[in-house]
Amino acid sequence: MPAKRKLHKLNLEYKPDYILIGIASHENDYRIGWALNNDLGFNFIKTDDLVVYKAKYEIELSFSKYFLSNDPDLNSYLISNKSEQGFLLPKIKNIDFILKLSVENGMDFIDDILFKIKKIDVVITAFVIENLSERDGKLFDF
Repeated sequence: MPAKRKLHKLNLEYKPDYILIGIASHENDYRIGWALNNDLGFNFIKTDDLVVYKAKYEIELSFSKYFLSNDPDLNSYLISNKSEQGFLLPKIKNIDFILKLSVENGMDFIDDILFKIKKIDVVITAFVIENLSERDGKLFDF
C-alpha cells in the first residue's frame, strides 16, 4: 500500500519595506511637490515618469514621479495616481497622489509626516494606504 502523501502549504505575505500615503488635492503634481518641499522641508525633484503597461487594454500609462533627493536614507517618491488614460491604483480613484516613504525611520515618523501633510493648505486629505494586493504593491518596487 502506498504511503499517504502530505501536502504542505507555504503562505507568503507580501510585506513591503515602505508605506504609501494617499493625498487628495486639486493641484497639479508640481504644485504638490512644491508644497511638500516648502512646508515639510523635503526636496522632491522631477524624475522620469513611472510607466505601467496594462496588458488587458494593451496600453502604457505614464504617471509623473518625483524623487526625494535630500535624504539618501529615505527612499521616497511622490507619484501621480492619475494619467490621461487611467489610474495607477484604480481601486482608490479618490486620491490624486501617492507618497511612498521608507519605513526605516519607524511609524512615529510616518504619523508625524501624515499630520504635517494634512495641515498643508492645498491638501484636501491624506491617509495611509493599506491592504494593497501583491500585484498593486509591486507597482512601487523601485
